[in-house]
Amino acid sequence: MAEEEKSEKKQRMIFGVSVPVFIMGLVSLFTDISSEMIQSILPLFILSIGGSILILGIISGVTTALSNILKGVTGWMSDKINKRKPFVVAGYTISNLSKPFIGFSPSWEFVLGLKATDRIGKGLRTSSRDALISYYAVEKGKAFGLHRSMDTLGAVIGSLVAFLLLYMAWTYSQIIFFSLIPGICAIVLVLTVKEVDPTKLDETKLRFYGQPKVDKIDKKFVKLIIILGVIEFASLDIAFLIVRSTDYIPAESIFLIPLFYLLTNIVYVIFSPINGSISDKIGRKPVIVVGLSLLLISCILLAFPTDVSLFSLIMIVLIYAMFGFYLAAVDPISRAYIADLAGKNKRGRAYGYYYLSVGLISLAESIIFALIYEFYSFTWAFIYISIMLFICIIVFVMTDFSKIIEQKKL
Repeated sequence: MAEEEKSEKKQRMIFGVSVPVFIMGLVSLFTDISSEMIQSILPLFILSIGGSILILGIISGVTTALSNILKGVTGWMSDKINKRKPFVVAGYTISNLSKPFIGFSPSWEFVLGLKATDRIGKGLRTSSRDALISYYAVEKGKAFGLHRSMDTLGAVIGSLVAFLLLYMAWTYSQIIFFSLIPGICAIVLVLTVKEVDPTKLDETKLRFYGQPKVDKIDKKFVKLIIILGVIEFASLDIAFLIVRSTDYIPAESIFLIPLFYLLTNIVYVIFSPINGSISDKIGRKPVIVVGLSLLLISCILLAFPTDVSLFSLIMIVLIYAMFGFYLAAVDPISRAYIADLAGKNKRGRAYGYYYLSVGLISLAESIIFALIYEFYSFTWAFIYISIMLFICIIVFVMTDFSKIIEQKKL
């Protein structure tokens, strides 16, 4: 009997995670091939059709806020109707069928509309997808780490494809529309993922998915979710890093930017599962603090003026690498943290609260940063974000998460 259980477990595991988690990783991989082909050049495309730094801030702020607010709403709705797959399928379909048409935009207003549609899709799917992963996970840190690693492997491929096509003299518009192909692959794959009803997990499934936790989400938990949201919000949008990096390289070497973006994603792929496993052993907080500290160092470095040289090239490469480690430390680990703190039957709602807290404050943050960048200077903009990060790190370090976690284990 014991041997049958071991055999069954092996059949249900791929690279240390359950089959559904791996499939959702593939969905994210193809979606990110599509998304990052666009993202690695989108700020440059927006500037080429008459946009500005402020416009970049508006597009980033509005679309990020819209996405995260919807994550909050749909997280609550998925728990209410006890279904996650419809939100996941609809979200991936809307995103992957809308964003390729950004390449035909004649002005930044069209980019904003299509990017908002893409973010609506992301808002629909994310909380429900994260809840499904947490139900299917054997070890949550490893599951989220591997999922985010596969997600970012797609970003590696996508940014590499963008570099090659840009080097081959494809236009921004052609590269963006080509992203439709991997997007369709993602839509097909997500249809194969099965729904999970956490109220009907049988004993066999519990061996793989873990024991249920207390369902109550109290005021203390909501407070902690808001703090995690503030930490997530106090970050640097990759669009501003892409624009700033043009000051570090010769104008004729603009095709190198997707390679820098590629480096960020390679670092993410390598360290995301490692950080996830480490957080399972030593705790989430130390890993997140290290990631936030590296982002703080990067922002301080970006605040200093620089002349184009071999030194500036080495410096921007280092900054992109540190940015990748920051993402690998904060992104998957904060999601695993939510699963630690939430009850089993309320994880969709818990992820909803988390993303809602991010959405409500992200709009102002991006626009303020862009305003300072455009009307004062990049130096003051990065000083501003550095101060915000320092404050958030202090608040996060001083917050005691252990009591609420122990309460959820009772």
